[in-house]
Amino acid sequence: MMDNILHVVPYTGEHGRYILSQKMNHALMDVDADFDGEPMNLEEKGLAFTGMIDDKPVFAAGMKMIWNGVAECWLLATSKVLDHPLIVAKIIKKNFAKLAIDNNIKRVQTAVRKDFITGIKFAEWLGMESEGLMRYYGYDGSHQYRYARIF
Repeated sequence: MMDNILHVVPYTGEHGRYILSQKMNHALMDVDADFDGEPMNLEEKGLAFTGMIDDKPVFAAGMKMIWNGVAECWLLATSKVLDHPLIVAKIIKKNFAKLAIDNNIKRVQTAVRKDFITGIKFAEWLGMESEGLMRYYGYDGSHQYRYARIF
């Protein structure tokens, strides 16, 4: 997908490393970025994409297969997404559904921190529904909601 400003490419771990090295677009995402995860582990062919502006990654999103028909979705974003919030949101929403349909995924789920109101609103905008609170689920002991969407 191409826009005058933003274009989408397949995700690589290097994109994730770059995004994590930048200021995230929300303080709570910075907290989660402190977790010593490996962006290379998010690479899964045909299941992740990166939004680029001026040849620099500004966000990446995708899914990790858990088992047949079930995937966990994820999102990384720099503060640059706030310069183009509508375009970025629409691209994520469109590609989110396309990834699920193209890969015959029936259930997409994610965890959203209880105190991350922006994340909750975004998950709901993507068509996800809350399935309940998972106490002490986060690596830091945070309470998180389980959100899911059935395709």
